[in-house]
Amino acid sequence: AMPIIKQSGAIVVRLDGKEPQVLLVTAKRNPKNWIFPKGHIEKGETSEAAALRETREEAGVSGKLIGPAGVLEYGFLGASARVEYFLVQFIREDGPPEPGRQRTWCGLHDALNRLNYKNTRKLLQKAWKALPDN
Repeated sequence: AMPIIKQSGAIVVRLDGKEPQVLLVTAKRNPKNWIFPKGHIEKGETSEAAALRETREEAGVSGKLIGPAGVLEYGFLGASARVEYFLVQFIREDGPPEPGRQRTWCGLHDALNRLNYKNTRKLLQKAWKALPDN
């Protein structure tokens, strides 16, 4: 059987403006790709904690957990990756994103245009419907 790489990711939303905005970062391997912050779950770490840590490390953003947003699985270099996503509410920007990455805040329409993968677009649309007052 293929090894399963367990990862955790965050769909971070800002609710402090006129309309909600979502956080996207550029992928390290391909800076043209906009993605949600995500990464490996470390030993002894919960997937929730990993999602918040990856958001801090990759995007320089702190947030608080709202709840689960769904799971995506995809093949990756001969293995299979399983990413558990969480909906996270923005608290603050702590600093710049990690070197080699950019971050952006965008509305739903813009985010859907930037996300390369259909399954992440579906995930975002589902998460968007779950937002308070939306």
